[in-house]
Amino acid sequence: MAREKDTQFAVIGLGAFGFSLAKTLAEKGAFVMAIDHNIERIEAIKRYVAEAICFDATDPEQLSAHGVTNVDVVVIAIGEVFEPVVLIAMELLNAGVGRIIARASNDTQETILKKIGIRQVIHPEKQVGERMAIALLHSSVRDVFELTEDLAIFELDAPRMMYNHTLQELHMRSRYNVNLITIKRPLIPEIEDDSNENFEVLGVLTADTRIVKGDKLVLVGSEKSINKMLSTTNR
Repeated sequence: MAREKDTQFAVIGLGAFGFSLAKTLAEKGAFVMAIDHNIERIEAIKRYVAEAICFDATDPEQLSAHGVTNVDVVVIAIGEVFEPVVLIAMELLNAGVGRIIARASNDTQETILKKIGIRQVIHPEKQVGERMAIALLHSSVRDVFELTEDLAIFELDAPRMMYNHTLQELHMRSRYNVNLITIKRPLIPEIEDDSNENFEVLGVLTADTRIVKGDKLVLVGSEKSINKMLSTTNR
């Protein structure tokens, strides 16, 4: 199986979301082709990515000529208008592109994209809003990564009631229907620093792993299950 960094990506649409996505993928070592009809956006991104090309991606001949239909993953990140997203998606489907990810601004647009055959649809603004809402409602939740509509990965501060208890004693899966993936432990607990540099990832956990003050738990489960765990342990 090819490593992710060997996968070739094309990002169409270099607004704030598309630009950030293309830049981050490239910085992680991936081959990225960045595409936009705005030459200023192309000039801004070209020092980060393998290829930056200015053309109208709704033109099927241009898509083929520039090799967009030959990459492994195409992300249609256009957010300003929806019609080009549909036109480009249809051309990519007809060309047999292996994986197409399209951006939608609302549920109606998502329904349309799925009707024409796009399996993976993203809502950047909606997803960021949902993550922020959860974090605001629960001050101990640091981050949320949605996997499906009902399942997500949560990073949260270890509840005080769990301090100095082993995983075997806590029975998190049977009590709250959540699975603990790993623990991020501060290298210098006395310093209040939430940056990744101040944490080590414990890796594979055992029944004897003990939770201590300052730990951040990385859990997978539903929001309902996380709410149940937090309401029980933060009394």
